Amino acid sequence: MIEERIRSTKRAVIPYVTAGLPDLDTTGDILDVLAAGGAAAIEIGIPFSDPVADGPVLQRASYLALKAGFRMCKLMERLGSWSARVSVPLVIMTYINPLMRKGLEDSLTALRDAGVQGVIIPDLPVDAGGIFDHCSRIGLDLVRLVAPTTKRARAREILSRCSGFVYAVSVKGVTGQRTSLPEGIDAQVASIRELTTLPVCVGFGVSRAGQVDELLGFADGVIVGSHLMQEVMSGTDPVERARDAFARLMNGSR
Repeated sequence: MIEERIRSTKRAVIPYVTAGLPDLDTTGDILDVLAAGGAAAIEIGIPFSDPVADGPVLQRASYLALKAGFRMCKLMERLGSWSARVSVPLVIMTYINPLMRKGLEDSLTALRDAGVQGVIIPDLPVDAGGIFDHCSRIGLDLVRLVAPTTKRARAREILSRCSGFVYAVSVKGVTGQRTSLPEGIDAQVASIRELTTLPVCVGFGVSRAGQVDELLGFADGVIVGSHLMQEVMSGTDPVERARDAFARLMNGSR
């Protein structure tokens, strides 16, 4: 479903939301407005104490969510109702430790049972074949990341165990808003396309509608996280802040 949704969405923007910020009720409301605003899919980030791929904004979002009392079990209680009420695929973005606390395969199956369509795990072990096989058996997409530093042989191996879409990391570093896109991202996307038929979506560093316009000139989709979460943390009405920020991204630079 994720692959088809990205391909059928004219302006395929995938927003990222940190679960539990400022609380889980508000997270559900934010999902509603992003889905209504035309999101191709929505990433739900699991707060974690050591988010090695996250920049300052998402690190702070995780910290505040954990401080506010986020618990994985409480999220699992709500995922089913969230997935039932929004019309777009939900993708969980999490580090592997939260999944392993109750058993990796059991956790992945529970996510599938709650209506989640896919999962992104930035710190997967080098050999993720067993995890991919389990996801394939239960009908859960395992979205994999390919960075600018990923060697071609490694990229080929990663993409052979990837489904839903490919997450093309645009920068050498962590997430975060940037004023300009890195040189060579179009060539990186083209290189990935030579190895897979999956949609290629670019993330890390996107913060303006003009950047979305530029990326959609050669990529299938764009992932926006830090920019949206900065907006959510910057006002008294996080739902309206998320709605307005996402609308600006969807409306384009014109």
